[in-house]
Amino acid sequence: MTDDLKASSVNTDEMNVLRTGGSALRRGQQVWVRVGAEDLGTGKVDDMTDDGSMVWVVFGGATPRRMFIPEDQAEFTVLPLDS
Repeated sequence: MTDDLKASSVNTDEMNVLRTGGSALRRGQQVWVRVGAEDLGTGKVDDMTDDGSMVWVVFGGATPRRMFIPEDQAEFTVLPLDS
């Protein structure tokens, strides 16, 4: 993974914002996903490669599991446990 795609985090009182790569994500986390200006909604991290370069998220409803790769430049917001 290139340096510009490594995950970075910003802590707030309510959430931890993680930006792409997925290396800072963990299986089972609830996340809000955004790609560019498109809000894809919330889902659960289902799986990822060992280096975090590819992340699979399961969204609720009719939207299937989706894979994100570094080129997607996805932004993941980890949601608090009680959400």
